[in-house]
Amino acid sequence: MANIVNLENLRLEKILRELYNAQKCTFFLEDAMGKVMDKFSLSEQQAIELAKLLMKNELISSKTFLPATFLRPEYIRSFPIILTTKAIALLKEGSTDHK
Repeated sequence: MANIVNLENLRLEKILRELYNAQKCTFFLEDAMGKVMDKFSLSEQQAIELAKLLMKNELISSKTFLPATFLRPEYIRSFPIILTTKAIALLKEGSTDHK
């Protein structure tokens, strides 16, 4: 059971890291989710569930927009990704653990 949770955390960390890189490398926040969906071959439903999970765990912010607008098929690709300081700290902590 612990291995499954650890595997999920590793995948989540990879996705968060990719979201962070996509967010840094694009001028438009709406482009980040599409890049991550393509890289990890996520379906629209998987991306919606991922966004909900990240919001629930306060790893992405949705204060400046209405998430319900984007949390549906055909719109999830344009979900504006804004990683929280909690997510960035988690990524920095993870990168120091690997050194």
